[in-house]
Amino acid sequence: MLDDYVKAKHLGDGQYRKDVASGRYPYLTALDDIISQGSISAENHMGLMEIPISAIAGTKTRGRQESFATNFMPILSAKTEFALKWGILYDAAVNQGIRDPILVYEYMNRFYVQEGNKRVSVSKFNGAVSIVADVIRLLPERNGTKENNIYYEFVEFFKAAGFYGIRFSEEGRYQKLCDVLGLPMSRPWDMDMRKNVKSAFDRFSDVFDRKGGNRLEVTRGDAFLLYLTIYGLYNLQDVSNAQIESNLDQIWNEFLKNALDVSLVKDPEVLEKQDKPNIFSIFTTQDKGFKGDTLKVAFVYEKSAETSSWAYAHELGRQYLKDKFGERLDTIKFENCETPKLVSEAIDAASETGANVIFTTTAMMIEASVKAQIKHPDIYILNCSVNTNYNTIRTYYGRMYEAKYLMGALAASVTDGNDIGYAELCPQYGTLANVNAFAIGAQMVNPYARVHLKWTGLKDGDWKQELRDENIMTISGPEINPPKRISREFGVYMVADGDVVSNIAMPIFDWGKFYEIIIDSILCGTWGSSMLTRDHKALNFWFGMKSGVIDVILSRQLGYATKKMLRILRKGVMEDRLNPFDGELYSQTGIIKDSDAPRLTGEEIVNMHWLNDNVLGTIPPMEAFDQRSIELMRMSGFMMNRGEKADEGSSVGR
Repeated sequence: MLDDYVKAKHLGDGQYRKDVASGRYPYLTALDDIISQGSISAENHMGLMEIPISAIAGTKTRGRQESFATNFMPILSAKTEFALKWGILYDAAVNQGIRDPILVYEYMNRFYVQEGNKRVSVSKFNGAVSIVADVIRLLPERNGTKENNIYYEFVEFFKAAGFYGIRFSEEGRYQKLCDVLGLPMSRPWDMDMRKNVKSAFDRFSDVFDRKGGNRLEVTRGDAFLLYLTIYGLYNLQDVSNAQIESNLDQIWNEFLKNALDVSLVKDPEVLEKQDKPNIFSIFTTQDKGFKGDTLKVAFVYEKSAETSSWAYAHELGRQYLKDKFGERLDTIKFENCETPKLVSEAIDAASETGANVIFTTTAMMIEASVKAQIKHPDIYILNCSVNTNYNTIRTYYGRMYEAKYLMGALAASVTDGNDIGYAELCPQYGTLANVNAFAIGAQMVNPYARVHLKWTGLKDGDWKQELRDENIMTISGPEINPPKRISREFGVYMVADGDVVSNIAMPIFDWGKFYEIIIDSILCGTWGSSMLTRDHKALNFWFGMKSGVIDVILSRQLGYATKKMLRILRKGVMEDRLNPFDGELYSQTGIIKDSDAPRLTGEEIVNMHWLNDNVLGTIPPMEAFDQRSIELMRMSGFMMNRGEKADEGSSVGR
């Protein structure tokens, strides 16, 4: 009996020494030391249920806190009464199992034992993965922090799923899990589905941990969601553990620490730095270089070039490539790929035609692109999105905020009065940087300029009518119109008496220039770069005005003084001497950085969650947007669950 206690104590002593050597507290955490009564908004009795032992973090009160190491293994002498009781309980557990439930408090998705510390210790020593517990939930007060927001998302998820164990590191992922499963988060699932999902998660976690996943910083929930996104739930229910392990091998780099970060590659010159010719090592360490006479490139569009300005802009890029490279390049396009199924079918069809490179041209296609890359490892797939942290594929976008900065300055210079309109689809990564750069540019020319922000992707409301009602005459609208839609309401334009008078400028994505940079590097054999593959970061090619990917077109009607101002500003941006996010920055709620602070990094710009102090508008809650906008926000991971009036302080503080 005591022999087993001595073995358990050996494990506890080892953990104790490891914690002391690392400067960590070597005993169990006490929940009472973490919280005060004032920080709890509610106490709910959840009843008896099975909880994962791995989520048991400590004790409710100090009590027996120092009888265990942080791994719940005992550390008291084998000669104590405690050791005798532990041994008796161990024998009973081996012969009869643990019968009596423990009593725990759940706080922030972790459990703290009020009664049953030794039962937890014995169960962990025996390798149990779960234990029956009577659970009391302590709800923290809402405070708007990331951790708090994730927890409250879990609370809603629990109402639907009814089980513990799945934890995420980012906001929005509980909803995304429900979306991937095709299940609601707004109402309870039936019992069979609860059992199936929990069983699939437990099975995945077991295989994932045996491969070393429990030593990574990614949570099991994050890994589970990525696996489901690529392979589907059926793959966990109907295949062998060996197949699950093989699937994990294919996407293992996605789970590594650096894969959770996105490296923004801002300079195209990085593609000219090579170690070996003719390798695509930027995608993989395996040599899969292009060795044919003609490179075949496929483009996948969500809509058609006739109906979508976005698809039209990329189609212009494809046509540019055909003219630029001639017989060295063969291109093909697939239009109206509006669902993941259609995107996957288009990529399969491109593969059958012999495509070497595939560009999927909207963020909506990111997950289908990742799945396709696993299916077609010899094809190189790039997706047009920003800040998506998959390293299986590469992503690309442009620094549009640079052009918007110039457009803001231009709009302020031609506006009678101080009010300018700005229309944007929905808040995604990079969108708020565009809004703020425009507002800062306007503010630079006219310190009293006010930018009226309107979201065009809302379910209700008419942004054009709102601007008319506010008597706004100068407006920044969509970048470009589809070719067959007769309208001048794009770029920066001016209206009078409700009629468009003129376009004065437009910012553009020159996708032809971007695609030329990528294709030229492939054909010249300089695509590979050890600098970009030494770690496992997701890479996003984020080129700007200097590379020619982003530019502005000015109306001939503009006066020479205005054009001169824009040329000076443009040169400053291209030479990196001028940036909207240098110097003092103020949001609607206060200072973002003072004048002596360094320029915002690319990551800070892309992840911007604040509105400049001269922006009049709100960041509405997600449910206010139409379905396509919601899907775009979820796909990019940009989640806005709170919407405060801008003039009262937005939820997007520093």
